[in-house]
Amino acid sequence: MIIDSHVHMWLRDHLPNKMVRMYLEPLQALKEVMDWEVDIDDVWPEYGATAPKLMEMLDAGGVDKAVVLPIDFNLVEQARIGVEEYNTWTFESCAAYPDRMIPFIGVDPQRGEAALKMLDHYTSKYNALGVKIYPPTGWYPNEERIRSFYDRVNDLGLVMVAHAGAAWTSLDEKYAEPRYWKEFLEDYPDTNLVIAHLGGKWRSQALELCERYPNCYTDCSALQGWLPSDPDTAEGRLREIAERVPDKISFGTDYPLFDLGYPSSMWVDFVKDRPWADEGTKAKLLGGNMRKVLGI
Repeated sequence: MIIDSHVHMWLRDHLPNKMVRMYLEPLQALKEVMDWEVDIDDVWPEYGATAPKLMEMLDAGGVDKAVVLPIDFNLVEQARIGVEEYNTWTFESCAAYPDRMIPFIGVDPQRGEAALKMLDHYTSKYNALGVKIYPPTGWYPNEERIRSFYDRVNDLGLVMVAHAGAAWTSLDEKYAEPRYWKEFLEDYPDTNLVIAHLGGKWRSQALELCERYPNCYTDCSALQGWLPSDPDTAEGRLREIAERVPDKISFGTDYPLFDLGYPSSMWVDFVKDRPWADEGTKAKLLGGNMRKVLGI
């Protein structure tokens, strides 16, 4: 079974204007190294990723399931549609494909009691398995004010997926270093944490935490961004983490962020074809580890 552990779905109005440009502008650089003609000024007004579009990607890559991660940016930049409506749209859209899509809750812990109510609501109504959080909206993972959020996540038995690495526009990547998760991993040993994107430029921190804490995992989403210009970097980083922590790494695409220039199905094929990985390692990377994280 292949599980894409990191995808997104949204309609244009679910995302603030600055965040849409945050996602699309880095893709401009790919025009220099790839044969494609996409102008973000043409794309961004209608930018969206729906459940049927996601299904097309999954089928093209032979992916069995995907973990769908809404993101709550609204405390930083207001979208046209609120975070609760965005989450409800995500869960209702995924309900059309119950055997293929696993929707998570997307909420900023800084919402306080409102965030706790959202965790309760989407867990009770939709049987949510996890929550996506984004520290660059303005909070350190080891802040005392976030503990009530962790308490509720732990009580509900949810998985947490946390952004790590680069952030742009009104977001601040200083909050996204993996090292700030040390206290959480020690205090909540029964809650699984996935540090996304191999920890970004703080990959060594993510690796150290994965090696030290049984409840810490990571994913390789967004790594394919290196393939057009520097495939050796993508190869080297994937191999390093798969060899050091083979039981802690999950496959991910960060769909739809790179699909304008590099289809996610190509990233699936790239990972499948790595000659240095035996079949057991590939099985863990492509789905086995995420099944363990999710308890499915």
